[in-house]
Amino acid sequence: MQKHSQKISAQLHPFALPRGPADLVFYNGVVYAADIAQNQFEAVAVKAGKIVYRGSDSGVKQWIGRNTEILDLKGRMLLPGFHDAHMHPFMGIVDLLECRLTGLSSLEEYLARVQRWVREHPGEEYIRGGGWLYNSFPMDGPQRQDLDRIVPDRPILLKAIDGHSAWVNSKALQLAGISRTTPDPAGGKIERDPDTGEPTGTLREWNAIRLVEEKFPGWNKERLVNAFELFQQLAVRSGLTAIHDSMASQDDLAAYLMLENQGRLNLRVTMSLLCEPECDETRIRDLIELRRKCCGDLVSARSAKIFLDGVIEGHTAFLLKPYADRNAFTGTPLWEWEKYRKVAAALELEGFQIHIHAVGDGAVRMALNGFEQAKQINDLSNTRHQIAHLDLVSSQDIPRFESLGLIANFQPLWFIDEAASMELDTHLLGFERPQQLYPMQEIFDAGGTIACGSDWPVGAEFISLNPLDSIKAGLGGLAKTSGKERPRLNAINLRTMLDFYTRNAAYAAFQEQITGSIEVGKSADLIVLDRNLFEVPADEVDQAKVLLTILRGRATYRDPAL
Repeated sequence: MQKHSQKISAQLHPFALPRGPADLVFYNGVVYAADIAQNQFEAVAVKAGKIVYRGSDSGVKQWIGRNTEILDLKGRMLLPGFHDAHMHPFMGIVDLLECRLTGLSSLEEYLARVQRWVREHPGEEYIRGGGWLYNSFPMDGPQRQDLDRIVPDRPILLKAIDGHSAWVNSKALQLAGISRTTPDPAGGKIERDPDTGEPTGTLREWNAIRLVEEKFPGWNKERLVNAFELFQQLAVRSGLTAIHDSMASQDDLAAYLMLENQGRLNLRVTMSLLCEPECDETRIRDLIELRRKCCGDLVSARSAKIFLDGVIEGHTAFLLKPYADRNAFTGTPLWEWEKYRKVAAALELEGFQIHIHAVGDGAVRMALNGFEQAKQINDLSNTRHQIAHLDLVSSQDIPRFESLGLIANFQPLWFIDEAASMELDTHLLGFERPQQLYPMQEIFDAGGTIACGSDWPVGAEFISLNPLDSIKAGLGGLAKTSGKERPRLNAINLRTMLDFYTRNAAYAAFQEQITGSIEVGKSADLIVLDRNLFEVPADEVDQAKVLLTILRGRATYRDPAL
């Protein structure tokens, strides 16, 4: 464990303890500090938004004064606030307020949901939503004619559960001017009828989806800011004190800053700014300017986001070996190698952390090779570049995370084994590769640094932004297989999974000096759970309830039971 801990130790700035009684004292609890030594205490004191004491019940008494709020934890658990290292808040807000298909699994159910939503929103000229499953349809995706039957007169855009494919009707195709003669955009695909060449109604990857999406009216900033409150309520109730928006737009950045300026932001927010294959010197200068503008106390943007591939389900992930159902086809990276290599080195030189989307083992290797070359060119350390998702990773590449100082950013909810998704994985990858999906344990054992996120609202059939759901999934030490759960040796323990969602995620955001663990001098970003997780079975961890969430010493959520 020491090998991992040294990379994410926090060298705190000298901290002069304030005089006088604490504002808040917790005692009689189980305090897991999530520090290097994975310490456990009984009590914590908070003053002026900072942690000023951690230790025994007897020792905390010196911090109690006439106006100190005293909370008897009664054996309950106190933790650092959770950090989600990879999610899409504003995408999720739109998903919450539009036509949601999550929880359904058949064409008939999807059409019934769309029909009902249209009836309930007669004034909406454009219908957006998402959440459909790939295995609900043939491999070439859903068809426009099915949507045409129920809504022929208004454009419809419904994204898949992972956001990498979209189902549209004929009206939407007409709106975007997509016909049989429209070429596939770079990095995208328009599914077509094999006989007529006409678009079928399925669009693959962002560059194809945006042909339609850009014709739909956007949300104005005021509406987005107001809608963010709905997300924020869910987040703080789940114990989140920090999030990483892994694909923030300029409008998103402005909305976050507005929320902070209005005193309405109850989360630390770091962001990755999208960098696409067309990136040139002008775009890099634009990213530098956006980073400069994003300088709030709670909001920052020091990361650039690059998509190197798509997803396995849409045959858009870039693999080292061909798909099982498509002879000699490995998928195509979204970036040309030379362009990616040069842009990665240029971004690194300008001080950007790079956050890579890489699902296939081919894309992961391409990301690693780019980082390796950037390191040789720039000779920089402590870059903390990240690779997210990592569905497939070659065994040869696993040690490179540690040697290159990279962060492996996993989404543990994706590990859950479902019979239907297993059938799809076997069809796409054969019988052997599904057993190698999501090698979080292997990268950790090889010395790699792990941080975890939800990818909310993108994901599998178990979408949740509650970190306890992901922690439970990670504790199982399971990966998808062709028919059964595959137990892993030395499955990651609870303390380490908690670290992935606290100290490690703070490290990934360059915030380990101020948050992520319970240490004197750090910000009082804390949560209280209704039970001691160390005393419950692993399969019941997700049943714990957050009773209190605190950011910088101020409660952002408090359950009446506390």
